[in-house]
Amino acid sequence: MEKKIYIQLSIRILLISLNAILIFYFFQNGYIINAFGFALLLLFQVFLCFDYLRKLFIDVEKTVDCLLHDDFSNMISTEKKTNSLYAKTAALQEKYRIQSQQHTSEQLIFTNIIESLSIGVLILRKDSNEHIEVFQLNKAFVDFFKIPKFYKWALLKEKITPLVNIIDTKKWKRVKHTISLTVNDQLESFFLKTSVTQTNEFEYLIVTMETIQQLIDKKEKESWYKLMTVMSHEIINTITPITSLAENLDSLLQDEPDEDTLEELSQGLKIIKKRSLHLNNFVTTYRQLSELPLPDRKEINFTETIKNTLDLFVQEFKENDIQLHFQHEENVSLFADKQQLEQVIINLISNCLYALKEASTPTITIQLSTDQNRVHLTVSDNGIGISKKIQKNIFIPYFTTRKDGSGIGLTLTKSIVEAHDGNIFFTSENGLTTFKLSFENAAEVP
Repeated sequence: MEKKIYIQLSIRILLISLNAILIFYFFQNGYIINAFGFALLLLFQVFLCFDYLRKLFIDVEKTVDCLLHDDFSNMISTEKKTNSLYAKTAALQEKYRIQSQQHTSEQLIFTNIIESLSIGVLILRKDSNEHIEVFQLNKAFVDFFKIPKFYKWALLKEKITPLVNIIDTKKWKRVKHTISLTVNDQLESFFLKTSVTQTNEFEYLIVTMETIQQLIDKKEKESWYKLMTVMSHEIINTITPITSLAENLDSLLQDEPDEDTLEELSQGLKIIKKRSLHLNNFVTTYRQLSELPLPDRKEINFTETIKNTLDLFVQEFKENDIQLHFQHEENVSLFADKQQLEQVIINLISNCLYALKEASTPTITIQLSTDQNRVHLTVSDNGIGISKKIQKNIFIPYFTTRKDGSGIGLTLTKSIVEAHDGNIFFTSENGLTTFKLSFENAAEVP
């Protein structure tokens, strides 16, 4: 096929060249009419050559046009594919057809995933001319606003005014915000989060919304899953050796017991007793968490409460050469359960003592301050710190890095603080671990 094309092109070029030579010859010898006639013939031959080339590449051009418009209906015949040019063009068309199908499938899967989410999702796209269009939005998003699916930004933004007031349509940026919407005369709060992604041609703003209740439910499920994982691990670790020992002791009792057998029986029973006591302590600590009483709130002098609690550790501070710095305002008043807050301070100081065992200059710094209608308490130490891989677990019940730890100290602390309408969080960086507590209802004692 290719050889045939080359031969035809060579003949046409040869004829055109011969015709041009004849025109030049006749013109030189004064045969003007003959020269004019061969000139017309030359034009006709050039036209036929270009027409042949056009027909030769028409399928290639048609295929390219189809690719430009994502149209894969044009097919190159098997006969023409014997030409390498047509074969490569057909292969290119097939490649883009497969890529287009794959892209369509991925887009469908992406859309289905977004539609299946219980959180609202809106994705906006902006070009270099600052023209904004709706790239994607799901059913949950429009259900929050009780509106139809508008894919025209000009229409959609009029229906989601509270949201537009928060996100800057001129300069997109990451935002975390809580908003309240009144839909059908019902007020509901939502947690709003945005992120920005940049590509070569477009800038994308991804907006997600979920109700506060959804967020709470998700956190509760995560907490329960972690709790049950720890509990099942603890129970299995206790029951497995007891079961194994029970089977072993039963086999020993099948024969006439001698002195060695009785000794082995005694050791086995001691182990069973020890593991049973461990499981009993585990259940007791669980009851302590689950049956935490509501705080009996009274007005207390929080400054004095902390001082009195720190007196319990004076001997340990001296024995371990621990420097204590207590920076405080005088007579800070708090409406709280005194015994429960004493337990909070004991738990935090106990953690500090454990963390400071290997410190060269062990130091504990406590700060008590007030800010408008809140009381702030920070407890810091320069001990071993909390590694990043366990930071997300330290408030989980029964999670501990100590051999003799129960794993409920910080969990109990967090529960008490939250029962007092307070909050607690921590930082551990640059050789300093700090727990920060904040409570409402602050006032000075007269």
